Amino acid sequence: MEQEIIIKVDTNNSGELFLGLDGNGKSEYQLVYREGAGVYWDNTNHGFKSTPLKKWSHSKWFSHIVSVVKEGLGVELRLSSNATWLDIPETEKEEILNENITI
Repeated sequence: MEQEIIIKVDTNNSGELFLGLDGNGKSEYQLVYREGAGVYWDNTNHGFKSTPLKKWSHSKWFSHIVSVVKEGLGVELRLSSNATWLDIPETEKEEILNENITI
């Protein structure tokens, strides 16, 4: 299974959870929308994003994006221990870190 490294976790200006990758990604990542799960590829910023955060927490969206990308694209997203965190509540960051192995 292919792997991509998450180097940025951010709540972007549109209120979406954004997981930025270390690299440019691949053109086929844009097909993730076909899963119909509210996960999209952001080609400009090279990462996956959610729909606007409303009912779900950051940590739930994080897990959801990782799962959808793995199942739909066959790509395992791994969280870098040096990832940049922007506009993520500390409690949500801790929950994400506790549920994901960092590399």
